[in-house]
Amino acid sequence: MKSLADLLPAEAHASPLVSPDVIRQRIEPMVCGLVQAEWRDVALREITARTFILNLPGTRKAIEAELSTCDMGSAWRVLWVLFEDHGLKPDDIDVGCDGLAGDYAHVRGSAYQTDDPYADVVVHEAAHMLHYLKASHYGFHVRLGQERFVDIEFQHRELFADACEAYSRVVLHAARKSRIAFAEKMLHEAFSFPRTEINEVAPLVLSAARARNGWRIIREATVIRRPRRRSTPVSGAKSASVLNSHRPCTEP
Repeated sequence: MKSLADLLPAEAHASPLVSPDVIRQRIEPMVCGLVQAEWRDVALREITARTFILNLPGTRKAIEAELSTCDMGSAWRVLWVLFEDHGLKPDDIDVGCDGLAGDYAHVRGSAYQTDDPYADVVVHEAAHMLHYLKASHYGFHVRLGQERFVDIEFQHRELFADACEAYSRVVLHAARKSRIAFAEKMLHEAFSFPRTEINEVAPLVLSAARARNGWRIIREATVIRRPRRRSTPVSGAKSASVLNSHRPCTEP
């Protein structure tokens, strides 16, 4: 890493590490809006600790994290993302992404600094971490039909991440009218979202902006739908206990 880093220009060496506090501030509204109350602190802690902005110091930490899991492929990939931002990536290597999410979330340095007012790749990758990480791995009791911090349908995973990303920018506008006006412009003014997806993402974000609880709107549009389990009717106090044990998890 040291000899390769010597190839980078001076401005790359001058870039400071993006602190965990900055990352936490970006993802906290989403986590508080989507994760049940008793799980939020752990979700925030884990996602913050697992997220890296791929400037030079962030890439060093990201590589150390990936190597701790013996994942050489991901370690090399985040290195080439850094080098591509400085025009130094070999032509035969394809990384082609603004962010990566798996055991860790990595955000391209240039994408972190985007001018798109609706974009926040940190939130996008953190949203993926919400539906990757299993709550039971952190000692939480998992109810029937619930496995991850947020259980998202596989085919909706990018819609979920895109909508969380854009809505996290919407909620920066304090007044409801301002939120709606900002969301109404997304379809025509957001330029970093795939054009094949924007026609689905923008209406969902606008619906969230108009709602009293926008995060709930995004969650309900993308969450896994599981059928209710029927319980055998029994009498007395035992009946209530049995029925409660099969009640679907509710949103905080």
